Formats: sequence, C-alpha cells, structure tokens
Amino acid sequence: MKNFIIASRPKTLIVSVAPPMVAYFYGLKLNNQIPLYLLLCTIFSAMLIQMATNFFNDLIDHQKGSDLVRVGPQRVTASGLVSESTIKSWAYGSLVGALLFAIPVVIHGGPIILILGLVSLYLSYGYTGGIVSLAYRGLGELFVFLFFGLFSFLGSLFVFTQTISITSTVLACQMGLLAVTFIGINNLRDRELDSKVNKRTLATRMSVTSYRLLIACTILIPYFLSALIAMGTSISFLGLLIAVPFCVLIFKKEGRDLNVGLKISALHLIVFSIFTILDINYGRLL
Repeated sequence: MKNFIIASRPKTLIVSVAPPMVAYFYGLKLNNQIPLYLLLCTIFSAMLIQMATNFFNDLIDHQKGSDLVRVGPQRVTASGLVSESTIKSWAYGSLVGALLFAIPVVIHGGPIILILGLVSLYLSYGYTGGIVSLAYRGLGELFVFLFFGLFSFLGSLFVFTQTISITSTVLACQMGLLAVTFIGINNLRDRELDSKVNKRTLATRMSVTSYRLLIACTILIPYFLSALIAMGTSISFLGLLIAVPFCVLIFKKEGRDLNVGLKISALHLIVFSIFTILDINYGRLL
C-alpha cells in the first residue's frame, strides 16, 4: 500500500478534485438541482485517470532510462520497490475504476463526454508512452491545461448543467493554468537531467529564465482572469498572498530544492479554488 501511495503522487491529485468541485458550485448558482453523486463520480473518475497517468509515467520513464538519477520524489519502478507488471496492473486497474465511475457521468453528459473520456483514457498512457509521448515532445503543459482545464472543468459543468458560457470558459482556463504550475515545477526541477537523457520537455527547449517566467504566468494570470469576470473586489485575490512569494521562490530555487514547490502548488490551488467558490456564492462573481 505504501508503494501504491508513493506512485500515485497524492500531492498532485488536488488538480483532479478542484476543477469539478468549482464547476459544481458554479453549476449550483445556475441550477440548484445537481445530484451530489454526479460530482463524486466525476471527481473519482478524474482522480483515477490521473493516478493511471502517474503509474504509466513511473513505468515508462523507467523503461526509457530517464529515471536513472532522481532529484524529485521517489519513483517506485526505478527504485526496484515494485515490478513493472505490478505498476502496470495498478495503471490498468485505475482505468477500469475510472470507467465504472464515468458511467453515470456519460449518461448525463452524452456523446461529447464519452468522446472526451475516451481521449483522456488513452492519453493517460500517451502522456509518456506510445506514438504520442506528449511529455517527451514538449507538449506536457498543453495536455495538462486541456485536461485539467477545458476538459475537466467545462466537461464537468456540461454534465451538471448542460451549459457552457464565457465566464465558465474563463474559470476553466484558471483551473488549467494552476494545474500547469505542477508540471512546470517538475520540469524545471528535472531540466538538466532530462536534457542528458534526451527527454525533450518544454523546460529543456526554453531558456531557464523563460521557463521560470512561464511558470510565474501560470500562477499569476488566473488573477488577471478573475478581474475579467468580477465586479469590484474579488475574494479570490487574497490568494496573491501565496502567489507572489511563490513566484519569488520559483526564481530562487533549483534542483531538489524545488520539491517544496509541489506542496505550495497544491496549497495555492486549494486556496484559489476555495476563494473562487466563495466568490461564486457570496462574492461578486458575474
């Protein structure tokens, strides 16, 4: 069980919970009749897809030799803690669980949600493996933005309310950008090692300063977007108390010292999501 938890990377799983949770409360403002079980099924399905992605990532990075030296959290396959067959079974088991939880979600969402779900299931493997191998082509950030932003938030909202609006699209972009912060921290931390093993992440294709600026943008742009959909003051701007020092840390830390950034990324996303939910229900969000 300990190795299963390590490989699932629990610090990052908040990116699966936050988008449907915020979408649910935004949906309640539009429609008070949203069954709670739909939210739970959406969250568990998204979490299991992310866990499968993490398991495949652990396995495939080991097979490609990009985990020979680690400065990030421990990888269970490369460390010899579990066999390749074991972590592969965890990945496929997670996908089966995701499919089961997705049944009521697809029933309510229809063909569009089915298509998005099938694409997401495949990309849980294609993120690091197969012909696509997004992480090795510098497309990891784009995948995370699309999956945890547009797919997860807008898909969840469509299931809950059958509607999508400009405001909800802005909210989806905010969730997507904050999710990209996680992969940005990972890729910045691993930049030098990834270059040595020819793992061509976006961080290895850009200068270190430019990539740090990109991460800072994923942290700060959500607040500019909040200004577009709010009247007067907005509760979510209190999150800048974390965001600004976080950006400073991004420019000062490197290598193993950036691991603390994952914890701050999770805290920042949680705080931003809670404040946004408060804005939606009690603040001045349009």
